[in-house]
Amino acid sequence: MQKNPIIFATLSLLLSSLFINSSVFAGDIEWSGLYRVEGNQIINSEMRGSQTRQINYALSTLILRPKFVASDGLIINAQLDLFKSSLYPNTQFGQIWGDGVGTSAPDSMANSNSISQNQNAGAVLVSELYMTYSQEFGQLLVGRAPLQFGLGITHNAGRGLFDHFHETRDMVAYKIIMGNMYILPMIGKPSSGNIAQSSSLNDYMVQVEYDNPDTDISMGVFYQWRKGGDQATDAPIGVGTGAGQVVGGPGATNGASVCNPLSPFNCHSPIETKTLSVYMLRDTPLFRIGLEAAFQSGDSGVVDASGDKVGWSGFGLAGEFEYRPEASSWKWGLKAGLASGDDPATAAKYEGYAFNRNYDVAMLLFNHPLGRGDFLRSAIVTGDVHDASGKNIDKVDVEAISNVVYVAPVAKYAFNDHWSMDNSIITGWLSTNPLTGQKSKEIGYEWDLSINYAPRKGIMWTTQMGLLFPGAAWNGDDSTTAGEPNYTNNAAYGFGTKAAISF
Repeated sequence: MQKNPIIFATLSLLLSSLFINSSVFAGDIEWSGLYRVEGNQIINSEMRGSQTRQINYALSTLILRPKFVASDGLIINAQLDLFKSSLYPNTQFGQIWGDGVGTSAPDSMANSNSISQNQNAGAVLVSELYMTYSQEFGQLLVGRAPLQFGLGITHNAGRGLFDHFHETRDMVAYKIIMGNMYILPMIGKPSSGNIAQSSSLNDYMVQVEYDNPDTDISMGVFYQWRKGGDQATDAPIGVGTGAGQVVGGPGATNGASVCNPLSPFNCHSPIETKTLSVYMLRDTPLFRIGLEAAFQSGDSGVVDASGDKVGWSGFGLAGEFEYRPEASSWKWGLKAGLASGDDPATAAKYEGYAFNRNYDVAMLLFNHPLGRGDFLRSAIVTGDVHDASGKNIDKVDVEAISNVVYVAPVAKYAFNDHWSMDNSIITGWLSTNPLTGQKSKEIGYEWDLSINYAPRKGIMWTTQMGLLFPGAAWNGDDSTTAGEPNYTNNAAYGFGTKAAISF
């Protein structure tokens, strides 16, 4: 049996320091968490104009984060997700209001939506469970823990009030603290594969951060090397049927599809990718300015129709600025960035980069699926939300910032200590033409208005309105090439209200 000596040696060494000269006693339990409820109505998300399509849904969830203080410096952390979404597993959406008990062939009131007297029971799942042991010069971390870095465009733990996604990893890590700087080497295991073989998928990561409270400056570097063993990649290929939704081009295969199930060693297409992220941030009472960049390279494990491996080569950049004049009720800000897009003409290379879906700049754009084609080249992230006729956008906000250059100025006004208003204009251009005959890259303009009410600390209620005037990029192929339709698009708009109670 083949083992990974690095993981076992590291785990043994770090755990040994835990039980030397440490006494365990009954400790305390601390609770924190979040209750969230929200409702959304999106009108004409396909931008058809005629046969206007409406999407209406509401969500609710309760997130509990208990902290068990077992002894001095020894803490066990967890996250419990109550009312977990059955439609979107491994997310923080929560359960959709009106989740009925019905089945395809009900035989009684108990499983009939029409005459039932109760709702479908919500699930309780554990998304995080990890231990931290603090020492004089560092901290040991073992378990399924969240990942967070910089502005959150790549690694985002989903700790915001209205974040719907989270990033976790089974890992062993040790934070080495040196004054205002720390170094955090980590070994993660996204998948163990067959535990009797060397088929594990491993992440070798290191995070270095500097944070100086005297100068309000923080900066950092995060490097991740994902390496597959005998386990073949299961990277998605041929997502959806719309034009430009096939990773690797028509006829591509992944390792899972070419692996011989009778011979686990005949999986010849493992994944190997490298992701480098850097950020800088200065946050003062007068202004806040931050910048984060991420670069991805390596081998996806997907093989195109010619037998060539499909490589990764995407990148993303995000900048944020906010000016807070003293003794003024106004704040002025700007979000701008870019994400590379996959070129459909290069089957042996995937150039796209998608931001973490918790990172939003608009209510509609790059947040809710829009249009009648995968113009953002994000199907590898969102799944099949479009089809050849564009009639399949019945999804919640699963879209991501990808294949776009965006600019989003914002003006904020505080009426008093409890009421405030946000106004923003969002515009941008596609990075890469998603269709071979497409000529325009203009995505149009969106105006968002938010009214916020915070009666006291830990409670937030926000009501939003978004209005999008689509640009010519959503029209599709101007030359009406076969299989790449031309559309005429009208405005889309949406309303939302959401409240969160954090404790």
